[in-house]
Amino acid sequence: MMKQLPLCVGIVCVTAIIITVIICKVSLETIFSLIIGMLIIVFAVANLIDL
Repeated sequence: MMKQLPLCVGIVCVTAIIITVIICKVSLETIFSLIIGMLIIVFAVANLIDL
């Protein structure tokens, strides 16, 4: 269960980003920075769970 958590978080984040793009028509640069930020957070959370 715990090992699948980062994957679920990632899916939720991607879905939220896609919805945001559709609703707000945000620029791609903003989206890429958001995705990078989300990835960093997901990896950090995954590492904390493993520890």
